[in-house]
Amino acid sequence: MEYMMNRNIESRTEGLRHSHANVSACQVPAVIATFVLAVILIAVVNPPLSFAEEAPPAAVVSYRDGKITGVYETTIQIDNKTFSFAPEVVILDRHNDPLSERDIREDLEVKYHLLKGTTDKIDQMIVFLPE
Repeated sequence: MEYMMNRNIESRTEGLRHSHANVSACQVPAVIATFVLAVILIAVVNPPLSFAEEAPPAAVVSYRDGKITGVYETTIQIDNKTFSFAPEVVILDRHNDPLSERDIREDLEVKYHLLKGTTDKIDQMIVFLPE
């Protein structure tokens, strides 16, 4: 009788082990497929920034505030300090539209950035024209 009980238990255990192994084997591809799908969805919903989508230099550069107090042939004064323009100066209005040096006049509010390594050459400037 004891032999029969052990045999019955073994036959039931073998069946359970086998079915448990089959469930695990079936779950592995499903888990892998779910993982791959999640990675693809994350990539589509949150694509990495490309160089074209980076913040423009104006947002990264720290600007000084001032008011134009003088305009001369080769220099300008901002808050009574004399500055010249770097050879490749970028001058924009508040809407990021380009301006030329001829658009600059006294009493305009500006934000300006000095060329690295200098104390008197402006390489970027935003001019706040009256609306």
